[in-house]
Amino acid sequence: MDNHKHPRVAVLGGGISGLAASYFLSRLEPRPEIRLFEKGNRLGGVLETLYDGAYVIERSADNFATLIPDALELAKEIGFESNLIRPNKSGRQAFLYLNNRIEPIPMGFSLMQPTRLWPIATTNTLSITAKIRLLKELWVPARQSSDDESLESFVTRRLGVEVFDNLVEPIVSGIFTADPRKLSMQATMPQFVEMERQYGGLIRGHLHSRKKDAAAAAKRASGARYDQFMAPQHGMSSWVEALKDQLPAETVCLETSVQSVRRIPEPSTSSAASKWRLETNQGDQDFDAIISALPCAASARVLHGLFPDASEALSQISYASSAVIAMIVDRQSISGRTDGFGIIVPRKSGLKTLAISFSSNKYPGRVPEGQLLLRIFLGGAMHPEMMDHSDSDLIHLAHAEMRQIIGWSGEKPLWQAVIRWNNAMPQYEVGHLQRVTQIEESLAGTPTLALCGAGLHGVGIPQCVSSAKRAVSQIAKALSISQA
Repeated sequence: MDNHKHPRVAVLGGGISGLAASYFLSRLEPRPEIRLFEKGNRLGGVLETLYDGAYVIERSADNFATLIPDALELAKEIGFESNLIRPNKSGRQAFLYLNNRIEPIPMGFSLMQPTRLWPIATTNTLSITAKIRLLKELWVPARQSSDDESLESFVTRRLGVEVFDNLVEPIVSGIFTADPRKLSMQATMPQFVEMERQYGGLIRGHLHSRKKDAAAAAKRASGARYDQFMAPQHGMSSWVEALKDQLPAETVCLETSVQSVRRIPEPSTSSAASKWRLETNQGDQDFDAIISALPCAASARVLHGLFPDASEALSQISYASSAVIAMIVDRQSISGRTDGFGIIVPRKSGLKTLAISFSSNKYPGRVPEGQLLLRIFLGGAMHPEMMDHSDSDLIHLAHAEMRQIIGWSGEKPLWQAVIRWNNAMPQYEVGHLQRVTQIEESLAGTPTLALCGAGLHGVGIPQCVSSAKRAVSQIAKALSISQA
């Protein structure tokens, strides 16, 4: 260690969290020596774009939210802002497949909050009984317990079973690929928990916000807020490459898996200042600090020997697997509605499809004129058995369900691919925040070890960037390095 002029910092995991952490480390003054370890042969994690001639297909996320500004600020900081585009202004509508019909999601319904009476009163997605039950939310007493609650419990308690089954469950399953019966309200939708606590309910919360800020309330009432999303014009991989290009030479170590972490010297009563030894498949290396941006199970494995309590809590954060069937078809081969950005499919429909994204409707330049890029989402926590099927079985299923849902009549797509994500989506189950607190308390005495990534404080890209920023701040403080 004495041979190195500047502190050495290891970043474990080359997804967006690890990339962002490496970039923020490179902005410190004096700049530490950084090594980013990625076991695969590329960076980006789940962010990857397929390029095939005129086709641009995202393997996972195709945009990021800007309401939490961290991802957009990072793009601006590296000079990438001119490469970002917003969703098309036309077709800003999402649909629901219910009772063998494609219906618009009512404009007065945002995630789980009723915000406009007339669209909800006239929607075909709810029965009269369900609409009356929804309006009765005004008189449902607020829950007194501060304990965590599942999303299903919260919604059925406040809005009724049918609102949950027809609207909230498919919306949330499409976002989190999660089981709402297990999903933590405090970890995923804390704004609604706070709304109930402060104002007594969701409708009352909206009425209060409307009085307080009419303009902001009008935006909230408009349903999906597409202006709050942006995407790289040439795909997520172009942003990953731009971030990689910002890193100092010799930073990135691909095809390098970290097998364990040790302290040197061995821990003692004054071990907060100990160094770290990483054992990798490419040999051992010593560092002054570590940021782990690995999935929780991988972090648990690496840290098990030193931090058994943190490792145990990390291992309790489960991940779901999913498959995406990408299909490019002629628009003329579809008889159903495809004029919006996508369709969500309730579990009660009996189908296996979670959602369909009309990706080329959302962003231009994905496929040639007259063609439509569909991304069909299968699996997740609701249908884990889907991952046991072969690619050909998944394609056959997707074809059959596209014929039923959107009236696709083609014999074969112009282009198709099966994209599998095994154990890729963190599941914020009831008690998640308590598990995160346990992890952080277990590591509190070790400031030169920080964690970040989608498994802890938010699954979205902006939350990943934010968590990377916090991890770097912790390391900078521990190493007495100034932040630019």
